[in-house]
Amino acid sequence: MNEVELQHSLYTLNEAECFYRSYQEKKNDPVLFKEFIQNLDVDECLRRHYVIPEIKETMPPSMKDEYFYSESEAGMVIQKHNCYSPAFEHFHTYFEGFYVYEGTCEHETNGIRKTLKMGDFCIIPPGVSHQISVQSQSIVIVMILSSQVIENTFRNPTYYKNNLLSEFFLKNMRYAGGNDSLLFHTGNDQELKNLLLQMMLESINKYQEYDAVLTALFSLFFAKLLRYYEHTAESAESSDRSNMIAYELITFIQENHTDITLQKVAAHYHYTPEYTSRFIHEMTGRTFSDILADARMKHAVSLLKSTTLPVSEVGYQVGYVNTENFIRAFRKRYSMTPSQYRRSTAANIV
Repeated sequence: MNEVELQHSLYTLNEAECFYRSYQEKKNDPVLFKEFIQNLDVDECLRRHYVIPEIKETMPPSMKDEYFYSESEAGMVIQKHNCYSPAFEHFHTYFEGFYVYEGTCEHETNGIRKTLKMGDFCIIPPGVSHQISVQSQSIVIVMILSSQVIENTFRNPTYYKNNLLSEFFLKNMRYAGGNDSLLFHTGNDQELKNLLLQMMLESINKYQEYDAVLTALFSLFFAKLLRYYEHTAESAESSDRSNMIAYELITFIQENHTDITLQKVAAHYHYTPEYTSRFIHEMTGRTFSDILADARMKHAVSLLKSTTLPVSEVGYQVGYVNTENFIRAFRKRYSMTPSQYRRSTAANIV
């Protein structure tokens, strides 16, 4: 397929779209619609992956992407979204991006419904339930992206820095099931449209080394998105999801307080250290150092009460290589040295 043929296919209803248009038209007449449903060959609908809410057999049991798409070697699938297909709530096992090439579409996630216009590009992480409706022969291009593709791109030093996309992708690779989304408004940007068409052609034709070309075009598309449209981005994140991530982070710090660093926490959760530090402070009102010191001091108090270990060994076991640093930190917290604390506890003073 060449670019002219691809353009033509975008503006021509395919077999599935013709079926869904007939489905929508029949729905206006209850009698005709009942007859339409009864005459459908369910096995054929399943073979073609038609989704018909009135026939439960055609509804994917877990709404996973592999029901709709076969995984490509490149880890991404780029194709036109079927017009007229019924909107239904589903989630993805991969990242999904969809771009309104022409016209409009209705998108709903977390109970919030939005009308997206030409040039709007929305990214949905794995596990997030949403639904999309494309009517009136509008053109929406869908990108299904595996986590491996995202990680290979955004763990690259070129991208792995403080920008909106790297933070969004990397933090969502570990935690699925929240209510995140990211929406860019790019208008009628022909450069981005051309990049999408080139990606579609590579995905369809699968010429030699197509996966390498596709990955390069993918990186270029997101680089241009950041360069020109980062300021237009709208993000949505539920407070419950944020609280869950904050709890996970704090628990990880507490459980590994003997040798943990901010860099290790960031690497474990695929964040940047800067984002990790900022996120912890925003969600808890405390710094990483405060949380770490608190975990170490609680452990030290427990050891001082329940063992006869030397103060230097207590400090070492809770994460202080230098005994003087441990004594200084302990005195700052409890207004006495570890030895004084141990004596006061033994004498039932404290």
